Amino acid sequence: MSAYISTELNMVKELDPQRHELALQMAEFLEKGGTIEVLQGPSFMPPPVRHDPPPKAKAKPVQKVVADSPYMDKITQREIEREERVTAAAEARKKLALQVAKLAETMSYAQVMERTGLSRRMLYTMSLEYGFSYQPASYRANGNDNHGVIDDAYDARTAERIKAFKEVGLSRTQAMGQCGVTFATFNRILIKFDIDYPKRKAGPHPSFFAKPVKS
Repeated sequence: MSAYISTELNMVKELDPQRHELALQMAEFLEKGGTIEVLQGPSFMPPPVRHDPPPKAKAKPVQKVVADSPYMDKITQREIEREERVTAAAEARKKLALQVAKLAETMSYAQVMERTGLSRRMLYTMSLEYGFSYQPASYRANGNDNHGVIDDAYDARTAERIKAFKEVGLSRTQAMGQCGVTFATFNRILIKFDIDYPKRKAGPHPSFFAKPVKS
């Protein structure tokens, strides 16, 4: 602390000759009739506080939809077209179900599937929805004289369908579902027509394996 004060004093003493010379010049100037005017230094005045109004939120313009505007006309038209499509689809399904019900009076599941090309699940859903049933297959009918009799024509048609499903890569289970036959009937037709239908193996293997060429 003492070292700092001594340094300041030394600087003041160094300016003493200059102050003395300035004082002499001022005295000489006053003796000659001069005057010294002390000017007021600049004063700092802070700027006034600015009060800006709070920002106003921009309200989104509300789009008014007039009842007879083209926009409402398009919405109404789309709704009308949608209802028309739903009604047309329901009418077409009902018409198809009535045709299937007519066939079911004399045909089994497999025969109706072959005639219409519809899946067994769709035929079953239609029977529940419209309240009809299919005739049992001739070789399954209890008390029927044809019980146990195999229809060769039916087997031949089913064999052709099985071969087609094999070519597109369906599994055995999928092919049986499409044909509407049981596991026993499926295997019987495979053996009867010498169809090499591959079994699907576990893992990421293809469902179809080419038949090895006999040498």
